Amino acid sequence: MEQRDRVLNAAKERFVRFGFKKTTMDEISGDARISKKTLYELFRDKEDLFVSLFIREALAAREYLFSNIEGLEDPREKLLRLSAIIGDYFNQEHFMVRVLRDDGALYTPYLKQSFLEQIEEETIRIISGILEEGIRKKRFRRMDTGIAGYAIFKLFQSFTYARTSYLQDDAASRRSQMRELMDFMLKGLATK
Repeated sequence: MEQRDRVLNAAKERFVRFGFKKTTMDEISGDARISKKTLYELFRDKEDLFVSLFIREALAAREYLFSNIEGLEDPREKLLRLSAIIGDYFNQEHFMVRVLRDDGALYTPYLKQSFLEQIEEETIRIISGILEEGIRKKRFRRMDTGIAGYAIFKLFQSFTYARTSYLQDDAASRRSQMRELMDFMLKGLATK
């Protein structure tokens, strides 16, 4: 496991710096200080390595999200905290953020659409769970939590890694915009 992590860490540095296409398995094996034979015993090919790295990073992001909202009892507070965490996370240059943005098409042609869909579905499931909890606790009105979770995710997405150009792009403006978005959503979710 230590060897696998060392390879993934070396690959991550290469992919971030040069993209998928310009990174070679020879370079990764050299950076990780293992033989090419050992590298191919761990990963079928460069795409398999990239997907493994993406999955590891997605699981770490999921753990980060959950660890920051666990223990909160109020579903409104959970959504507020989740929005702040998502906003801060996506405004940093994490590997996953680079892959999801992928302005220069350095990664996503090699990442199967199904993995991106799984990330979206998991995030929507988290949001929908918070909405269901809010309905049970009579903090939110009755709604189709699947549709509402999807809509909230798409709004988060548009304010983070899929930003449109008309929004200001400094950290203070992003936080203010996310607070405005959350205020808008919470008013729509609230019981009368």
